[in-house]
Amino acid sequence: MAFPIPFPQELRSEYLLLRCLTEEDWQLEYDLSRVSDVPQWTYYPLNLEEQAARSRIVRTQERHRSQLAARYAIVIDGSAVGTVGMGWCDGGEPEVFYALKPVARGCGTATESVQLVATWLFDNGFPTVALETVSGNTASERVAERAGFRQTASYRGSQGGVSAQVNRWLRHKGATCGL
Repeated sequence: MAFPIPFPQELRSEYLLLRCLTEEDWQLEYDLSRVSDVPQWTYYPLNLEEQAARSRIVRTQERHRSQLAARYAIVIDGSAVGTVGMGWCDGGEPEVFYALKPVARGCGTATESVQLVATWLFDNGFPTVALETVSGNTASERVAERAGFRQTASYRGSQGGVSAQVNRWLRHKGATCGL
């Protein structure tokens, strides 16, 4: 399902910039696919080759133009340290998702990125935003909590072609963050 409004080209906070992925971000895709826990917990394929990383960027740009989903490079001090995005999930709400390089972890980057995207969605008429984590990914569960999401359900899903328990988190407009 397409979003009823155009996606922003960038979002900013005091500390970071979220900008649309460009062809030059193939290296970021390549790098993230080689971080051991990124393919484990996300939809990133394991060990992308350069051409596959470039193709992934092209698909991202096509989905952005079609207003189906948007992914952004998370940029701190001029360096891309991860990605964050939004798309539709099965529950009918827009969903936020992300992946970070180890250098950007543990300092609030994921939480702030998720909050920026959720705030944009709330400001553009969406009353609820979803986030999903694979059971056992305690770091992402903490991000969800700090960003103001509350776990509302758990279901049997698939992660990397393997059956997994998936936790569904929701944040409603006006909910306070857990910081």
